[in-house]
Amino acid sequence: MAMKSSSTTHSIGLIGFGNWARRAYLPILREMRHVKVAAVAARSESTRQLAGKELGDEVRLYGDYRELLADRSVESVLISLPNELHAESIEAAVKSGKNVFFEPPVGLNQTEIHRVLDLLDQAGQRVQVDLELRYLPVMRRVRDLIDGGRLGEPLMANVRLWCDWGCDGGRWKEVENQGFFLWLGCWYLDVLDDVFGQQPLDAQVAGGYAINGNLMDHGVATLTYPKGRVGIFEFNLLAGDPEEMTLQVAGTRGEVRVDLQEGTCRWRTQGSGWEEEVAVCSLPAHGFVGMRESIADFVEAVTKNKPVAAGKDVCRRVNLAALACAMAEKERRQAYHLTSRA
Repeated sequence: MAMKSSSTTHSIGLIGFGNWARRAYLPILREMRHVKVAAVAARSESTRQLAGKELGDEVRLYGDYRELLADRSVESVLISLPNELHAESIEAAVKSGKNVFFEPPVGLNQTEIHRVLDLLDQAGQRVQVDLELRYLPVMRRVRDLIDGGRLGEPLMANVRLWCDWGCDGGRWKEVENQGFFLWLGCWYLDVLDDVFGQQPLDAQVAGGYAINGNLMDHGVATLTYPKGRVGIFEFNLLAGDPEEMTLQVAGTRGEVRVDLQEGTCRWRTQGSGWEEEVAVCSLPAHGFVGMRESIADFVEAVTKNKPVAAGKDVCRRVNLAALACAMAEKERRQAYHLTSRA
């Protein structure tokens, strides 16, 4: 069962203290009343020294995250480790009985992903995957429009990521073998999941490898859902500045168009004009838009015994969708390629 706070201050441990934990987690946790970062696990001595400098003499420092998980005074952990360590660290954290907040993906192959998802299904404590775009106020507004019947049944959704993250060429060498969809896909596939709320039936992928080695740096994934619904994830890491993260949803009664970063929303029902709204995330957005809302949901869940929005069911659907896209990419690359006649 989930560990409950024995005092008015909830004790949190950070597993990993790299750039993401320092940029995204720490500033947000410091803003929260009744939350204390009590322990940090980091492999390198220099990182542990940095954690001590940042958090003061009272923080407990561990060289092995398993030692932190054995610390009974730590009630919840936030995990920020390289992707190749996700499966083993999530498994160990869940088995410790502590509440767990973690980054996707849950694994880098079919065996790891299914094993971790099965373990999460059995977890009695709070577990939350950090899919921060789901927590954006503008996505909550989209959800309200769907649930309220304004758009009717969603038929098709398109999430689009255009950015310059791959323009350096070879910048992401460390994730080449992981593939684009397991490295970065979960967050944007979750936007589609938030619209449809169902496991896709299959996935097809088309794309290319321009300047980032074996990492697909531009392409499109098409996912089919029950009742003929279609989700499209379009991405281009070579698109230059400014970044574009948008969502379009077409339903049986209307449509909505969203800028995920700016928080703008335009929607209409059939036969009516466009209505415009703005629902921005809380600022400053540490790390990425939606991070404060995501972490706040986890802390509220574990301190007030509430469910989380990105819990076990969402985690399963999104990770399996990413795996389906990764497998579709792999099979496409191994398939017969048409060539011009000799």
